[in-house]
Amino acid sequence: MQFIGQKVEHVSYGQGEIVNHEGPRIEVRFADEPETRKFMYPDAFEKFLTMQDEKCRAQVETDVQAMHEGRREEREETERKYQEGKEAEAAAKKAKKAPARKKAVAKKA
Repeated sequence: MQFIGQKVEHVSYGQGEIVNHEGPRIEVRFADEPETRKFMYPDAFEKFLTMQDEKCRAQVETDVQAMHEGRREEREETERKYQEGKEAEAAAKKAKKAPARKKAVAKKA
């Protein structure tokens, strides 16, 4: 969705307009600021920015939810890899501690 030209509200800077949206970044021009401000998209809409247009706001909310889902999956994958590493480390330690088995040699009389 194209956000350039959309009006936003920032908790500190007030009313602004999105002037650029490239990848995960947006640039906003605020009336009382000499320069544009850059924000991460959609992260900034969680705490700092609010989209004025309802259709755009719905898209932002969808993107924020998708971001959270992606981060949750990343955390789960990281945790799974960590647990696998711990299990492999424990197995290697256990294998190192196990005494070598000696073959029983039968004595003939």
